Amino acid sequence: MIKQTLGEWQSEMKRIFNSSDEVAFVCPACGRISTIKDHVDAGGVADDAPRGCIGRTNKKGSSNGKDQGFGCNWAAYGLLGTLGKGRTIVFPDGHESEVFDFAPAEVLSNA
Repeated sequence: MIKQTLGEWQSEMKRIFNSSDEVAFVCPACGRISTIKDHVDAGGVADDAPRGCIGRTNKKGSSNGKDQGFGCNWAAYGLLGTLGKGRTIVFPDGHESEVFDFAPAEVLSNA
């Protein structure tokens, strides 16, 4: 699992994605890729995207960690975090938080 400061994480995000709407994350449980825009369009906020599957935001996600067309309800702040498939962000105050990993840029460019 990658561990980085908030600044490093934000710099990587800006390097990979052209705009904040395009920033996409991979759910560690079901593998669903969703963008910040997807979460906002589903009634959530931008901060939902790196910490929860789109199924949690749209309230249609499965509870078994499987994507049945809507995502699942997995959250990085749950008991099992990101299942070792995400990142740990270190905030300026020293607090650490798990977040989902970025979606590979090549996957998004082929969408």
